[in-house]
Amino acid sequence: MLIGISIVLIVLLICSFRLLLKQSKKPTGLLGILMMRLWNSVYLPLVKWAITKIELTDHSTILDIDVGNGISSAYLLEQRNTRSVTGIDLSEEAISQAKKNYSDKMLHFEKMDIHDLTFDSETFDLVTAFQTHFHWDDLEQALHEIYRVLKQDGAVIFACESAKINYFLPKLKKSTNFQKYMSQFGFSMTSQSTTDQWIMYTFKKIK
Repeated sequence: MLIGISIVLIVLLICSFRLLLKQSKKPTGLLGILMMRLWNSVYLPLVKWAITKIELTDHSTILDIDVGNGISSAYLLEQRNTRSVTGIDLSEEAISQAKKNYSDKMLHFEKMDIHDLTFDSETFDLVTAFQTHFHWDDLEQALHEIYRVLKQDGAVIFACESAKINYFLPKLKKSTNFQKYMSQFGFSMTSQSTTDQWIMYTFKKIK
């Protein structure tokens, strides 16, 4: 009897994990809306911490990737030297919520896949990826696209919970390995910061 109950509980936990993982990558429906609100409690403090580690250039144009309900994009627009922010997400529900929550002529939200960006080459000064790059189905293709849409000498920020990197991208959990990996795509690491929970990297487009 106890063995049967244990098996059922394990199956339920596995199913719950898979559902939550799916929602993390592409939030949908009421559960997606609720999860996006919950994520904000962790997501925004991470964004605020990461932004203190960089200095934006004058009139920066920013691409914010996988924005959920748009809170990170709205915060980025508030920063000194920011000219405009474009937030993208694969989820229609996320973009709908972002447009509903925030309205500013210099803040734009679009449903878009990081693996197939529709922007012109060399459009953005900065690309931000908060708590997301470990979910991308094809990291190499995504990096090619980020490189393409960045202006010369533009930068990209990756910031997330360290535990997520350890679990989803264990081969890149060491900064030296991540730096070597990124160099293949024309990026050079310019800074790294860590806390007990978070890690962030800044890379510059170099060629």
